[in-house]
Formats: sequence, C-alpha cells, structure tokens
Amino acid sequence: MPTTRDPAPGGPVRPPRPFLAGLLVVWACAAVARVACAAETSGEGSAPLVSFVSEQLLLLATIVGSIAALPALIEFLSERKKRRERMALCLDDEPVEGLSPCVAGMDELVAGMADLLDRAGHPAAYGDLKVGNEVLLIGPVLSGKKALARRMAKNAGLDRLITVYNPRNQDALAEAKSLVGSYRRAKVMLLLPRLDLVFERGDEELLAELDALIESTSERPNVLVVGTAVRFEPDGDLDNLFGIKLLLPGTARGEVEARPVPDDARRMNQEVARFYLQRALAAGFRLADLDAEAFVSRVLDSAVNPAEIEDVVGLCQTTAIFRARKGETRERDLTRASLETAVARVIVGGTRPKPAARRGPESTD
Repeated sequence: MPTTRDPAPGGPVRPPRPFLAGLLVVWACAAVARVACAAETSGEGSAPLVSFVSEQLLLLATIVGSIAALPALIEFLSERKKRRERMALCLDDEPVEGLSPCVAGMDELVAGMADLLDRAGHPAAYGDLKVGNEVLLIGPVLSGKKALARRMAKNAGLDRLITVYNPRNQDALAEAKSLVGSYRRAKVMLLLPRLDLVFERGDEELLAELDALIESTSERPNVLVVGTAVRFEPDGDLDNLFGIKLLLPGTARGEVEARPVPDDARRMNQEVARFYLQRALAAGFRLADLDAEAFVSRVLDSAVNPAEIEDVVGLCQTTAIFRARKGETRERDLTRASLETAVARVIVGGTRPKPAARRGPESTD
C-alpha cells in the first residue's frame, strides 16, 4: 500500500500515488474535453450538443479528480503537520535573558573559560583573530553538560539560545541553520547535545549536513557553537570537528598513545608553528616568559597537524587579549601558562607526538 513516509528518517515527503492518479484522471478528462471542443468548431449543427457535452466533461473531470486526490492530499498534509510537530520537539529557540541554569560544583570550570566567553560576548574586541567558535563539552551522562552550556550563554551575555535536542534529525539541522542565519546582529549560541550518538549512527549524509552546519555557523563572529558528548575518541571525526574540547569533572581520562609524526610532516609543522607565532608577534603580541624556540617546541610536542597548531596559537592570543582587557597585564603577553591551557583545550590529554618509526637495515642472513 502506498505511503507518504520516506524510508529515510528526516527525508522529504513525496506526494502519494493516489494523488498523482487523480491528476492523471483530470488530465484525461480535460483531453476528452479538448477533443469535444475541436468537434464543436468543425460541426455547425451539433454545436449546442457538443458545447453541453464539453461542459459536462469538464465538470466530471473536476469532480473525479477531487474525489481521487482528496484522501491522499489529506494524508499528505497530515504527515507534513506531524513532521512539523516532531521538529518543534527537536528544536528550541529561546532568549538567554530568562535562563537561570544551576551549575553547582563547576564554578572553577566556568571561571577557567572566562576568556572564551568574553570573546563570544565581545567579538569586536578580538578583531580579526581567526579561531573557530566551536566548543565540545565532554562528560558522563547526567553530569550537567547542557546546564553548563546554558551558563556559558548567560555569562557571555548572548541574546539567543538555539538548541537542537535531536541533531540526528536532518529537518531540525536545516531549520537550525535557517534560524541562526536570521539573526544578523544578535549574539547566538547553537547547542547540539549528544553528538557522539550522531557519529555512532554512521549516516554519511547526516554527518555531512552536521559538518556543514557547524562549519558555516562557527565562522560567524556572533555565533558560538557548543556540542556535548559522553563518548569521545581522540583524533576521531568528532574531535576533528571541534577546535576546543573541555572535560567536565568525572570524565574518564584514559591514556592516549603518542601519535607518530613522520619527519617531513614534523618539519612542515615546525614551519607552520613559526609562521603563526611570527604573525602574532607582528600583530602586537609578545612572548613573556619563554622564547620563540621554546614556544614552537612545546607546540610541536602536542600538535600533529597545522589545524591544531593554528588553534593553539589562536587560543594563546585569545587569553592574551582577555588579560589585557581586564587589566591583568599591560601588554598582550603570550605566556607559558596560557600555552599550556591552549594545548589542554585543543588536544585532549596533551599527548606528545613521537617520530615515525625508522626501518632498520634489512638482514642479509
């Protein structure tokens, strides 16, 4: 029996077959009517009769087509209404002003992200600093990840909070993108809970849409994208999607194996680290308690690709601007402490890369 439901969850609703059959009936009757009209123009004596028949055929076509299409059309509209109701359950857009989340026991964690929240609340103060505005909160089930995200929105002074309760729904993702795009000036947080479930599902089309949503929205200075996860794999797809990762109390911190870096890749990473550091120094930042070689060496001890290097240096600059804005320093200083904080935010566990294994000489025995 035909149905209006698409087999793929979140897929488009297609008109049912009975509806199309009704349209065919209408078309057939209209064709007969056109033939009758042609006959009317060719025969003079039968003109009144042909005219009457044509009118009746048109009326019959309208009645038959309406009767055939009405049940299917009602089902089609009903399904659309249900989809909209399901989307309303998956998506919420609310003002941040009325939020009052409780994050007891996480005061230290909230205080430690003050620079990130200041950048989200005052993007103009951070100029052209190119750092992705995406943060992934990792913690056990019922550890308060959504409450923490709501506190972040409140402390940052954002205007709107858009929550996609089920990021596995493609319609909800599309609607969220549209909502975020409608806020040109307002500062918005896009909250995406339990993204690890999306990646466990393994739907390539859904993952592509999620990737596009996060990338396109996080590039806007007035948008902060926050995701949450219970299960997290370092160097996995979810890790690569977010530049900043924050671990909640109680999160298991298993040992992460050192990541091998081939010699040519390490030389490239060294040049990348020097480039971003020199660009920061040229922009008015300065090294406070370490020199350039020590800075680059520490970055290379943790980062294994140019994206991680850029994120680490960018976060160091974020902290330097924040401290200068708050009067803690007179200059925008890049310090050893800010570098360690940046590394911990970008690389979960701050793992140390190891050189690629060298192959020994082959035995001739």
